[in-house]
Amino acid sequence: MNLMTSINNRSVFLLLFAFFLLTGERSIAGDSNQTRMLSMDSAIALGLAHSHEVQFSSAQLAEVTSSYADIKNKLIPSVVLAAGYTRLSNIPTEYFAIPGFPGEIPSTALFPVILNNYSATASLAESIFNGFLLKNAMTNMEFTEKSAEYNVESKKKDVTLNVINTYLELFKLQQSYQLVEESLQQIAAHVKEVGDFAKDGLATQNDLLRVKLQQSNAELSEIDIRNQLLSINFNLDVMLGLPENTSIKVDSASIMESKSIQALPYYIQKAGQNREDIQASDMQQKAAEAGIKEAQSDLYPKVSIAADYDYLRPNPRIVPPLDQFQPTWDIGIRISYSLTDLYNNKNKTDVSRAKYAEAEANYAQLNDRAKMEINQSYLEYQQSLEKIEVAAKSLTQAEENYKLVKSRYDNHISLITDLTDANNYLLNAQISFISSKADAQLAYYKLLKSAGELNTKK
Repeated sequence: MNLMTSINNRSVFLLLFAFFLLTGERSIAGDSNQTRMLSMDSAIALGLAHSHEVQFSSAQLAEVTSSYADIKNKLIPSVVLAAGYTRLSNIPTEYFAIPGFPGEIPSTALFPVILNNYSATASLAESIFNGFLLKNAMTNMEFTEKSAEYNVESKKKDVTLNVINTYLELFKLQQSYQLVEESLQQIAAHVKEVGDFAKDGLATQNDLLRVKLQQSNAELSEIDIRNQLLSINFNLDVMLGLPENTSIKVDSASIMESKSIQALPYYIQKAGQNREDIQASDMQQKAAEAGIKEAQSDLYPKVSIAADYDYLRPNPRIVPPLDQFQPTWDIGIRISYSLTDLYNNKNKTDVSRAKYAEAEANYAQLNDRAKMEINQSYLEYQQSLEKIEVAAKSLTQAEENYKLVKSRYDNHISLITDLTDANNYLLNAQISFISSKADAQLAYYKLLKSAGELNTKK
């Protein structure tokens, strides 16, 4: 009996243990961050799909497109169908005498009282000449629509470069954090080693304090880099529309690849052809030019034509009126010329000319700014390549120096301070090399964007 009780108790214990184990695993899995490997192209695609700035520009484009379609609809003749019923109040019958005729004649004999009136009409109106108002308005909206399209593409490139910048910043921090972690492991080994030497009288307490101080400084750097890493990772999660606890792993292989570029005149020449902000400004300038002609439409007379078909019961045009449906029609042409608009047109035209001058100046300003931006980006990329060469040389020197000092320290020729300095030099050289590679990538993409060649079709 005791054996059975013991077996049952053990079974219950095992079941409870398994339950808490599974529950604990689920809890830990739920609280842990999700890790996702993302290439730069994938990050750009997610960023473009999630960008509220691109969505806002697309909404503006949809608004302009609808306005353009609304203006084109005004070219269609106006056709109106109408039907109605009117109940009239009764009127007293009047009697009048006609000389030569016996008796009095009631008014209803010639004009019968019909109390129920029915109407069915079809009207057609068309503007024959409106001073080229609709033509110029359509031209204006056509260029405005193209400008909005270029603005969407320009915004996409802004978002693309922003994602690239954040992605590369995350790469630098991840690499730096990994290097600091490795350095901390080496320092921990040095602390233990110097501590053992101090116990045996082969090192002083001052040497041990120096190594521990280096360890503390490295830990402070680790904390700073970790906080920056978490902040940048969070920002990139938000930019890409990912869950905010997603830990993004960057594709370091593509970042370390070298990029080739063309000569500076090539990019300056391409800017006017490829930069959407310049093309959008050009379209705005042409739209403003059409706006001047649109404002001048008030200087011309307006000619319109209208026609009506009436199916009335009774039809008042037919005498005597009969209580039955009878058709009639009319057609006419109208010419109008507003003297008030002629007076006010000067102010409207002046406003349109001012808008054109603004668009013209903005276009010229963007062209000048693009040239300066391309030149600056080109120089920054050339500078980044030079920095890579210097950083690579410094890294090689730091590695050789560390090996030499470590060998001398192991043979008790160098001091622990020499090894500490060599380790710091090596860590700084490694981080500088990684940063120079990432900075060169960013400078490359900035150059492409400044020339309008940054690809957003990811």
